[in-house]
Amino acid sequence: MMKLLPLLGVILSLTLAAPTFALTLNGIATYELLRKEIYIASLFLTEPTDNAQTILTSSQSKRMAIKVTSKRWSPRRWSRMWQNDIAINNPFVSDDALINQLMMFSGFLDEPLVQGDEIIIDYIVGAGTSISINNVQIISTSSDKLFNLLVNAWIGKLPPSGEFKRRILSTGTDELSQTLKSRFNGVNYTNQRSQLIASWIKKRKDSELADIKAKAKALADVKAAALAEVKKEKALAEKNRKEKAQKKKKAVAAARPKPVKTYVAPKKVAKKKKLSKPKKIASVKRSSKKLSKKQLAAQSRYYLALYQWELKREIRSAIDYPQWALKFGQKGTVKVNFNVNRKGVISKLVNVDENISELLSAEVQNAIKDVAPFILPPDALKGSNWPVSFSYKFDPKNSSQAYLKKPVMPASLSSSSKLSRAQYKKILSRYIDELKSIISTNIEYPVWSKKLNHKGMVEIEIKINREGLVESSKDISLTRHETLNQEVRDAIEKSQPLPTIPDELKLNSTTLKVKYKFK
Repeated sequence: MMKLLPLLGVILSLTLAAPTFALTLNGIATYELLRKEIYIASLFLTEPTDNAQTILTSSQSKRMAIKVTSKRWSPRRWSRMWQNDIAINNPFVSDDALINQLMMFSGFLDEPLVQGDEIIIDYIVGAGTSISINNVQIISTSSDKLFNLLVNAWIGKLPPSGEFKRRILSTGTDELSQTLKSRFNGVNYTNQRSQLIASWIKKRKDSELADIKAKAKALADVKAAALAEVKKEKALAEKNRKEKAQKKKKAVAAARPKPVKTYVAPKKVAKKKKLSKPKKIASVKRSSKKLSKKQLAAQSRYYLALYQWELKREIRSAIDYPQWALKFGQKGTVKVNFNVNRKGVISKLVNVDENISELLSAEVQNAIKDVAPFILPPDALKGSNWPVSFSYKFDPKNSSQAYLKKPVMPASLSSSSKLSRAQYKKILSRYIDELKSIISTNIEYPVWSKKLNHKGMVEIEIKINREGLVESSKDISLTRHETLNQEVRDAIEKSQPLPTIPDELKLNSTTLKVKYKFK
């Protein structure tokens, strides 16, 4: 359980009980970012050890102490640093309570930390984990799970640096260690800084109370409006009753009622303007003469664009939303520039926006490195090294990416001979068979459906565009077991992007029926 401590008057109580357990300094190190020192870190244990696993599995009390040495540690940088270090050193956890604790810790700052500020992260046997900033307790939990996730950001497989981990896991006696200890003891916060941290908590508490009051007022307004509506309906019903009675009385008294007009003139309906047929763009005629410089340049641009398009397409399919980033709510568009040579070797890989999350940018960079060696340029592409610009949007609410349009082959590369009907059918049939094979490979018999002896034929018609993407799908026949039906749908989705429609077919799209029998 996580909680903010209750407020006492204007600010939170600033006293933090001293630990009743004996702790020994295990190690001390400096955390640096881009060669700039951010803080001095120290780890205290009941028994010193140089084994990271021993620290994580220990049920004894332990402490992480941080003293800020940077002039300014912004809320954004604080959040990014902790979230990145936590994510790359810990396996993903599905515990929502623990995720919320991490979210609160990494997103706590309202203003930058400054030189002298102190963060204490304690695990106390029988009490749990508590975190304080400048002696103001901000988080309290009942277990060591939060502590272990945070300490593993220091001593995990990918620590801030090898030197940092080495020093945190050993009590150094060298001159640098003695200097760090002296500097650590000389860094102190002021009472004003403690009051500032407490004011953040009070502001959040006031905001929560304001929200509660606003919700209560909104509920009261709804009830009042509902009551007023009931009264209004009763009054209207009474008025209608009286009017009806009055009309009936007049009708009886009238000797000759006026004729009722029954004819109603027809409404004029505006005629819809017919859409004109789209103009068909004339095809460029192929020349039988020797290729000009302009035509050769067009071919060169095409081969480069085709290679870049295929590369980007495959990189996209290799990217997954990092689970930690998704849970932390990290989003944004990663933009990178890089060079690739004829062997698919990547160089000069640079992030265009350095403010994007490290977790997101790392996912894109890893996908580029994984894919590039397997997508090689065409032999006709001149040169030995080419630039590529790539972007990928991460958004939990919208996973769609900008459309990648396949480059159009220049007329000078198109075959002058027309395909016969038999050749056309053969190429199309071979292409359709290839798509079916790819999709079928991705279909797996769901384990529980197989155990329950679920059987049947699933048939779905899909429309493929020239880029190999599914534009639409239509269920032709389904089984009575939705698990089997969904497995085929998922396989179709998983198979994208599919191979592109052969250029010689000159099709913008084609359809095929995916059939699969579960037996």
